[in-house]
Amino acid sequence: MSRTTWKILVLIGAALAVGIVLGSMGPYILMARNQANLEVWHRLQPEAEFTADRSGDISDLREYMALEDGLFDDIAGTLKNEVDTWPMLSRLDPTSPTNPDTLPRNWNRTYSLEPERVVAGALLLHGLSDSPYSLHAVAEHLQSRGVVCVGLRLPGHGGVPGGLTASRMEDWRAAVRLGAQAVRDRLGPSQPLILVGYSNGAALALDYTLDALSDEDLPAPQRLVFFSPAFAVSRIAAFARWQRLVSALPGLEKLAWTDILPEYDPFKFNSFPLRAGEEIYRLTSDLERKLQRLQRESRLNQLPPVLSFQSVVDATVPPEASLSRLFLRLDANGSRLVLFDVDREAQSEAFLTPEASRVLGAVGKGGPRSFDIVIVTNRSPETSAIELRTVRAGSPPGNPEIDHLKMEWPRGVYSLSHVALPFPADDPIYGVGPVWRDPFPLGRIDPRGEKGALVVPLSLLMRLRYNPFFEIIPPMIDQFLGFEEKKEDR
Repeated sequence: MSRTTWKILVLIGAALAVGIVLGSMGPYILMARNQANLEVWHRLQPEAEFTADRSGDISDLREYMALEDGLFDDIAGTLKNEVDTWPMLSRLDPTSPTNPDTLPRNWNRTYSLEPERVVAGALLLHGLSDSPYSLHAVAEHLQSRGVVCVGLRLPGHGGVPGGLTASRMEDWRAAVRLGAQAVRDRLGPSQPLILVGYSNGAALALDYTLDALSDEDLPAPQRLVFFSPAFAVSRIAAFARWQRLVSALPGLEKLAWTDILPEYDPFKFNSFPLRAGEEIYRLTSDLERKLQRLQRESRLNQLPPVLSFQSVVDATVPPEASLSRLFLRLDANGSRLVLFDVDREAQSEAFLTPEASRVLGAVGKGGPRSFDIVIVTNRSPETSAIELRTVRAGSPPGNPEIDHLKMEWPRGVYSLSHVALPFPADDPIYGVGPVWRDPFPLGRIDPRGEKGALVVPLSLLMRLRYNPFFEIIPPMIDQFLGFEEKKEDR
C-alpha cells in the first residue's frame, strides 16, 4: 500500500473519530443549551465550610457552630457584593418572604433542643440538598419525651447550592462523628444514644454505626430510626462523573448540574449538582461493602435495632434496598420496617404502575422474617379508610394483626413520596395547616394550566411534601425507644 493511500486512510480515520466525538457531544450540547443559566449561588463554593481536613481544628459542636456562623456571614457578604437583581421569591434575597432568616427560626443551621430532664440523646441527620428542618418535627417530639436532640447541618447544605459541588462524603462522615460525640457527652453512661437519619442522613447514620462497631473511640448508638433511607441509588449515578468531566469543556459548565431551578424553598435546594449524586453513590457503595464484610465476619448480630419508615413508591431512591441491603440481614433484635402503601381504593389503583406493588411483593415472599413488618394501607379496595397490618417477627406473612385507624386517604392523594414522610400535615412550609407567612405554603400549591408555561417542573410543584399519616409515627417511635405511649385516639 502506497504512502499516499496510508495518508488518505489516516485522514479518513481521523475524520470518522472527530465525527463520532462531535456526534456524541451533540446531546450534551443540547442539554446544556436547554438548562437555565448558572447564577452566583451555583458557582459559589464557600471557603469557610467544614471539611474532613479541618476536623482536627474543630474539637466540639460549639466550634462547629461557630464556624457555621462564619460560613453564613461569608455567603451573605459575597452575595451582597455580587448580586444586583434578585429573582422573585429567592430564598437568598434578604428582603424575600422566603428568606429563612425572616422566619421564626432559621432551620438551615445546626440546632440543639434541650428537654427539662434528659433520658436519652439523639443526633438527627438530614438528606441530600436538604437541611436540619426536615427532621424538626421528629426532634420536637423526642424533646418532649426527654431526649436531648442535635440536628446537624451537614457540610455543603443550608447556604447556597454551590456548596454541594465542593463537599465530599468524607466531610459528611467527619461532621457526623463530631455530632455523635457531642450528643454522647451530654448523656450519662446508661442513657442511650439514638441516631435518626432521613434519606442520605440514614445512610450516614448506618455508615457511622458500622464504623463504631470496629472503633472503640466512636460512641456506638443503641437505636437507629430512619425515614426514606437511601441505602442505594440508581446505577446511572455511577456515570455522573463522566458527564461532570464533560462539563469542564468551554460552554458546557451547566452539564455539571442535573437541575438548575429557582431557589424559592427556604429549607431545601431546588438545584442539584452532579457532584452530590456522585458522593451519595460513593457512600452507598461503601456502605454495602461494609455490610458484606460484617456479614462475612458473622458480626451482623452487633447491629442495634432499627425502626424504618418508607413509602412503597419512591422516585429518589429504590425502596427495595432497605429490605435487601439491611433488613434481610438483621438478626431478631426488635427491628421494625413500616411501609406506607399507595391508595389501593379501586378507582385509584386503576392508574397505578406495576412498580407500586414491587416492594410489597418482595416483603411477602419467603417465610417468617426476623423483624416486624407494618403496612399502612386501605382496609379494602372499596374504601379510602386505612388500617395497620402488622406481621410480627417470626410470624407467617399471611397472618397480620389488624389495627383500624381513624384516618383515610386525602382527596387527590394517591401515594406518599420520598420527601413527604417526616413532615406532619400541619407543617407550616410543606403541609396544609397554618402557615408562618404568605405567599409560600408549598404544601398547598395545586397548579392547573397549560404545560410548559412554568419555570419549575410541574412534577416538582405537585409532589406530595407532607405525610397525611404522620401522627402514627411518634407513638411508634415511643414504643421502639421504650417510652410510655400516650393514650390518645388515633
